Amino acid sequence: MSTLRRRVLLAAAWGAALAALLLVFTAYLDPHLMADLANRAWACF
Repeated sequence: MSTLRRRVLLAAAWGAALAALLLVFTAYLDPHLMADLANRAWACF
């Protein structure tokens, strides 16, 4: 594999991982989501 192609694939992989993390972190800003997750965790006990 050429060096340029490897760098592009690596940058794309890092970009996808960063986008996924940002999506998850912004989901936690919704208070309804946090209450729902807490209720689901509490229901396990």
